[in-house]
Amino acid sequence: MTAISRATGALAALAPAALVAGLTVAAPAPAGAAVTITCTGAPVVLTESTEVYTLTGTCGAVTVRGSNVTVSLTSATALTVTGSNTRVVASRTLGPVLVKAANSAVTAPKGTSVKIKGANNKVVYGKLRKVVVKGANNVVRVKAGKTKVKVRGANNVIRVHKRTR
Repeated sequence: MTAISRATGALAALAPAALVAGLTVAAPAPAGAAVTITCTGAPVVLTESTEVYTLTGTCGAVTVRGSNVTVSLTSATALTVTGSNTRVVASRTLGPVLVKAANSAVTAPKGTSVKIKGANNKVVYGKLRKVVVKGANNVVRVKAGKTKVKVRGANNVIRVHKRTR
């Protein structure tokens, strides 16, 4: 697992050895600079708030704990967002997604499933097999394909592709 945090920059020199051992490592960067991370299939945990992250390569499970964060990534085997006011944009397929936050957004061309537990979140997919929403004022839009939907809560707006025969 790779954990990204500016608080303990002294560990940066240990990063390659620690990744091999599967440890949590902090990777420093100048405040306000975009942080680029090369994924190697291992889990990635983003803990800092008010950051812009770019994840390249094939990511394992990605966890976003920081708030006010923007994340661009290619793909991930899974995505968990617990930080509020977070924006995640994927350019390829996302595995199962859990948004347990408020005021967050996830956009991807294709995915397996999305579960939202929170309020005021927005999810936009090209194709998505399943969506579960528990909360209020969430917006989900799926542009194509067949999507199984389950919703609990007030003022949720769910728009999925309607198949015509």
